[in-house]
Amino acid sequence: MKLKAVDFLAAFIVAIPFLYWMQFKDSVNDVIPVHWNIHGEPDGWESKEDMPVLLSTFGGIGLILYVVLRFLKKIDPKRTAELTERTGEKVGIGMLMLLSALAVLILWAPANGYETTRGVYLILSIFFAFLGNIMYNVKPNYFIGLRLPWTLESEDNWKHTHRLAGILWFCGGLGCALLSLFLKPSTMAPLFFIVSISLLLVPCGYSFFLFKRSKNQSL
Repeated sequence: MKLKAVDFLAAFIVAIPFLYWMQFKDSVNDVIPVHWNIHGEPDGWESKEDMPVLLSTFGGIGLILYVVLRFLKKIDPKRTAELTERTGEKVGIGMLMLLSALAVLILWAPANGYETTRGVYLILSIFFAFLGNIMYNVKPNYFIGLRLPWTLESEDNWKHTHRLAGILWFCGGLGCALLSLFLKPSTMAPLFFIVSISLLLVPCGYSFFLFKRSKNQSL
């Protein structure tokens, strides 16, 4: 395997939480919250001594996802769809940035009096917007995007479905990111859930509508 510049970038992103930990571990609380309820209150904790294990888990999951996404084109049976290698790399880097950002947030927020759940909603919302930007132009494949029977059957259905999804995910992600800065976690939780479900169901429904319309036109 020939290493590329993006691979070194991936390694650096994975290392960021560990670098932060080494720099600020002495100022971190002995017990660190790692899970929160719907009201933003911590209900799960991890000891300071076990944090390197948690960070390693985040990094390991991120690296596995990155490697798989990096080589999607080689294992995708739908290669004729011209899934570019850069698409997989972009999504892989995005996943690494998401996991590293969450790991740093878990360490940084309690020590600085910041509501961790507010940061979680912000990071996830930005990730949605990032995926929307990619989804708008993603080529048909079996791994990235809305892999429905109708989108995989018709390239035209795939294109129109993912253009709508790209716009919705980008705008929805930015909107939730903005709202997360002002709304309380207890208010943001149901709103974020509704938006997340809508970002999935609306494009799927639109794809089915396109499928039924094409079938009726062919009769």
